Amino acid sequence: MKNVYFKFILTMILFLALAGTTYAFNYDFHGKMWQTIGNTDNDAAMYHSQKSGKTDFFSYNGDLNDKGMKSTMYDVMSENDSALLGLTKARLRFEGKTDDGLAKIVYGLEVGTYNWGDTEEEKGFGLSGDGINQETRFAYAEVVIPVIGGQARAGLQPTKINEWVWSETAPGLTYHSKFGDWKTMAGWYRGEDGKYTDGDNDYFVIKADNKLNTNITMGLFGIYADLRKSETDNHYTSVSDAYDSDTYYAGLTGKFNQDAIFSNFDFIYQGGDIDFDNATIRDLDRSALLGNLTVGFKVSDNFKISGNILYVSGDNNPDDGDAENFDSIDVDVKIGTIFFKDSMLADCDRTISDAPYIMDKGLVNYAIQGEYQINEKNNLRTAIRYLTTAEDLKFKTNERDNDLGYEFDMWYIYQVNKYVQLKIDAAYLVAGDGADHLAASDNYESDDMYKLATGVKIKF
Repeated sequence: MKNVYFKFILTMILFLALAGTTYAFNYDFHGKMWQTIGNTDNDAAMYHSQKSGKTDFFSYNGDLNDKGMKSTMYDVMSENDSALLGLTKARLRFEGKTDDGLAKIVYGLEVGTYNWGDTEEEKGFGLSGDGINQETRFAYAEVVIPVIGGQARAGLQPTKINEWVWSETAPGLTYHSKFGDWKTMAGWYRGEDGKYTDGDNDYFVIKADNKLNTNITMGLFGIYADLRKSETDNHYTSVSDAYDSDTYYAGLTGKFNQDAIFSNFDFIYQGGDIDFDNATIRDLDRSALLGNLTVGFKVSDNFKISGNILYVSGDNNPDDGDAENFDSIDVDVKIGTIFFKDSMLADCDRTISDAPYIMDKGLVNYAIQGEYQINEKNNLRTAIRYLTTAEDLKFKTNERDNDLGYEFDMWYIYQVNKYVQLKIDAAYLVAGDGADHLAASDNYESDDMYKLATGVKIKF
């Protein structure tokens, strides 16, 4: 049935494209495809254990709520077999716009990443062809508002609020406009909700950005989330406790560029409360911070270096009434290759985490980065980083530590033409004592880890 639906959609797109002049519409068709081969000495690093959009992290009564994790984070650094992967991912996006520019529709399809040889529930890429694996990425309309101007956008759309808080797609209604030099948006998004009449999973957003002058850009945003997690929608905690969550984010961002100096920063506060239905469970107050600062220098027109400090707060006491860990809504953060999503493997959803923390213990990243545009065809980027959690990991008996280790990253791109890139990326982690706490056994010490990937990315 899904294949029939998919063919019907493609037929309609082709029909509209052929009839475009008749209906006074202009059409564009865009796409991306990744074909990747990757290798690692730790297959647990490929599980995408921690997914920001599926997990609401907080500790209560001594336990961590980790409902939504695809696999246990505690096994990530354990001794695992090596893995060799062949991966395919593809996205197609159709856009139709009226000749007068007053309205447009966007529809996007995605084949989420599948392993070559995967046979999971007819959704994989096995012998004799593929399974049922198309999904909808975008489905929204945008219309210019008469008299007042600006655009209203309705449907499944990109959020792009902030790379550390919310950057993925969500269904909702948003308004985009300009007031003087301010570029603004306001919106309402609906989260996963099994009961659509109560307004139990809603997000309200405002955002504004202003280019103050040729060198400085400033931005601010606010998000309020009214969430209900209960047995009705099967989203209660890991041990089946129902709760209400009122959460808000207030963020300030900025960029600076002058001559050879460049920098950017983010400062974000997360507050709110978590109230449990069970009166015997202590309610929680949220209070968390994220700070990010990058400062760089252009050594020449084709070579630049930079330093980065990222601090994401964690929770140091699972037994008190405070949730002090920062918790993203739905993101894909680029903090190196081993843990996070800055690689070909991560583009294909083979990564440990897409959120900037390790469970509820936060993260601190110190990095020195360099990028060299060798010539028109060749680009090389490197980084050395030291990673810790903001609060100690203490999953091994009578021990605690926050040292995840030193990571060495390298990315190389060969630009075949304007549409095609050949890519290689590699990373090596010298594991620290804190990484031992992400092992499955009290007696286990984590090994160093590498990831290596190569592939082609086609974009049109």
